[in-house]
Amino acid sequence: MATNPTGKTIPIFPCRSIDEQVEFYQALGFELTYRQARPNVYACVRHRITELHFFVLKQLEPSASYSMCYVSVPDVDDVYREFRERLKKACGKIPVKGFPRITRLNDLVEDRRFNLVDPAGNYLIIGQRHAVPKSIAGGPNEAERPTKFAVAYETAYKLTYGKEDHAQAARVLDLVLGKSAEASAPLRYKAFVLRADIAVSMDDPQLAKRYIGEAERLPLSAEEREEASAAADRLEELKSSWA
Repeated sequence: MATNPTGKTIPIFPCRSIDEQVEFYQALGFELTYRQARPNVYACVRHRITELHFFVLKQLEPSASYSMCYVSVPDVDDVYREFRERLKKACGKIPVKGFPRITRLNDLVEDRRFNLVDPAGNYLIIGQRHAVPKSIAGGPNEAERPTKFAVAYETAYKLTYGKEDHAQAARVLDLVLGKSAEASAPLRYKAFVLRADIAVSMDDPQLAKRYIGEAERLPLSAEEREEASAAADRLEELKSSWA
C-alpha cells in the first residue's frame, strides 16, 4: 500500500543584505546550503528545525516587516538554550531589543514558545505544543470561573510574549490592576511582575521598580509561591538587570 509523501513548507523571507542574513543565521548554527548572485541574489540556510530562503529587498525597513512563520519543534527548551548561547557568543550579549533579538521563553495557552527576530525584521515563532491547553492565569478558580482580572492578565500576557505589543498590553493590564482584590494572591503577584516586565520593555525603569515592589510586598504562602514560581524567577531577572 502506497503512502502519501510528507509535505514541506519553506519560508522565503526578504532582507536588505544577503551577507547580513547569512552571517546571522550561521552564527545561530544554520548551514548555508545554496547561494546565488545572478540573475538575482538569493540564499538558503538549513538547521535541524527548519530551512529558510532569502531574497533581497533593498527598500525593506525591519521595523515595518510583517514576515513571519511558526516553527513547531519537539524540544523548544533545547533550541532556545542553543540559540541564546550562540547569540551571546556572536554578539557579546543576548540581544533583547532592536534587530536582531530573541524574546524570553514563555508558556501560552496552546504552546511553549519564543520569538526570534532576524536583522531584516522577519519573525520566527518557535514553539512546542502542549499536550493539553495550559491556563496562563493558573489556579483552579481562574480556570473554572475566569474573572475580568484573569481574562485581562491572559490577554496582556499574550500581547507581551506572543506579539510583543507592549503598549497595548500595558493598557489592558492597567485597566484592572486597580481592582486586583478580586484576584487570587498568586495571580496578583504574576500581574505585578508582568506589568514590571512590560515597563522594562517600554524603557520605564521607575514604573518597573514600582511594580516589583508591589509584588515583593504581597504575602504568599508556600503553596502560592509554588504556583507563581515562574513569575518569581522573572522578578529576580528584572531585579538583576539593575544590579
